[in-house]
Amino acid sequence: MRGQLPSTASLQCFAMSVETGNVTKAAERLCLTQSAVSRQIKQLEELLGQALFERVRQRMQLTAAGQRYYQQVAPVLQLLAQATEEIRQFRPGYHIVLGIEPALASSWLLPSLATFTDSHPDISLHLMTDIHKLYQRQVACDLTILFGSGQWPGMHADFLMGDELVAVATPALVAKYGALNKPADLRNYPLLHHTSPESSTGYWWRAAGLAATDIGRLPGQRLETFPLLLQAALQGLGATVLPWYFVADRLAQGDLIQLGDRLPCEGGYFLVADLDLPAEGPAAQFREWLLAQAGGR
Repeated sequence: MRGQLPSTASLQCFAMSVETGNVTKAAERLCLTQSAVSRQIKQLEELLGQALFERVRQRMQLTAAGQRYYQQVAPVLQLLAQATEEIRQFRPGYHIVLGIEPALASSWLLPSLATFTDSHPDISLHLMTDIHKLYQRQVACDLTILFGSGQWPGMHADFLMGDELVAVATPALVAKYGALNKPADLRNYPLLHHTSPESSTGYWWRAAGLAATDIGRLPGQRLETFPLLLQAALQGLGATVLPWYFVADRLAQGDLIQLGDRLPCEGGYFLVADLDLPAEGPAAQFREWLLAQAGGR
């Protein structure tokens, strides 16, 4: 089986040609000659027994086989690149993997992280921000910040902070659709839904009395992350529900307007770690720093 696998060089040349649109640009990106890239793609086609590109009006276009192969190969190359970079940055005993939602990382962790790195320059931090993998526990992290009730079997959880949700929309939309008398009135607006496992909009609608089947039938666009929801809301595409910490500055600037009262969330953010986390060492030091940061929030 191993003898039938293509070389990573040929896969890189193929993928880069797809992503740049032609062999010449792919060669520039890969620091190779055009003929070398073409040769690698030809060898790949011979191995597969399929043409991956065809020329249409002097331009290279993917064949149906090429399109299917790229869709399968691209994620593998990305995973290989990520694994390689992680190992390059790895320093035994001084490397911490923290699982954290991207919105919480950008709005809460990163603004104050310099105080930790200044005092611990020998400790490197890698942020794992894939929400689905984090909540499904598909990735190995030294520490993870999760939203929930604080009950994760086999894990130790320290409370970090509670959370409040707020419905927001642009001033133009508020002028058009009006204020909210109750949470369910948000249905009067064009809607932007949060599709994460811990959905902010789902929580809002459940508090408004909607069942899961009713929530699924609501019209509107569906986006996976808080940054995407925020950008869509700022563009006036609809009203959405976001954590207060993530949108407070936009409300203060007047870019968005709060619709109704804040909605306190049951549960909160917890710092989760294995029960056998060493009492000393880099992960323990970072854990103490995180708890102190949350206490001073």
